[in-house]
Amino acid sequence: MTKTVTQAVEELVRATVHLSDDDMGREWKWREYDEEGLRFALLMTHHELRELAVRLAARRSGQPTQAERILAQYHQTYRDLTGVLAGVRTEDLDRAPAEGEWPLRETLKHMLGAEHGFLAVSRYALVNHRAGKHEEPPEEEWPEFRKPYAAPKDATDGTIEDIRNSFFEIHRRVLRELADVTDAELEQPAWFWDADKPIRFRMHRFEEHLRQHTIQLDKTLAVTRPPTEAHRLVRNIYNALADVESASEPAEDLRTPVAATLSERAAAIVG
Repeated sequence: MTKTVTQAVEELVRATVHLSDDDMGREWKWREYDEEGLRFALLMTHHELRELAVRLAARRSGQPTQAERILAQYHQTYRDLTGVLAGVRTEDLDRAPAEGEWPLRETLKHMLGAEHGFLAVSRYALVNHRAGKHEEPPEEEWPEFRKPYAAPKDATDGTIEDIRNSFFEIHRRVLRELADVTDAELEQPAWFWDADKPIRFRMHRFEEHLRQHTIQLDKTLAVTRPPTEAHRLVRNIYNALADVESASEPAEDLRTPVAATLSERAAAIVG
């Protein structure tokens, strides 16, 4: 079975993210480059993903919609969060950086709840506008509409793997359910606790809220599990992956060789 670029990146991350700073100096060669050590395997991966993204963009036949651009920005932020969480272990989740401050689990619970809430607000506005209802709906309609969009109560109760999966599921749902928003719909109001704001504002809030609290995660981890060189390099890789994933062109002639290279690289490092 042919692997996707995303699958190959995940293999490489699993093979490297928990390596020590000393491990980064292990011998590793790429053509004429033989002085940087194992870190160059991750640096080169970032290089290859950036190049692939440029080649994919050159293949695009039309311009993305504004909603697609907004969602691509949001996806970039999600992948940065993925990079932050890649080095986290389950035992890190409940370590508070200081008395009275949130541990990772509490911050992640807040972030995940906001993802679900923002999607509900955006969809509520779209459903009403598409039904020809352009005034604020009756207050009693909101709780019933909100139910299918509520985050599962145990979404952040388990392991770090469970929490990563919870973020993946809501992120995928956001991308799917908001992909068809038109430019005109972006200017329609969406009602929430802060009165009405354009759907455009609501969609950009996905990114900004994630970025705000990813900084909070960074600050917590700086105390409880400071990032290693490998972790920092993996975070760069996830950021580069975002543009590849947001490209709509299949372009298997470009994607497949990169996926194969990264998968082979991961296997060689493990070996």
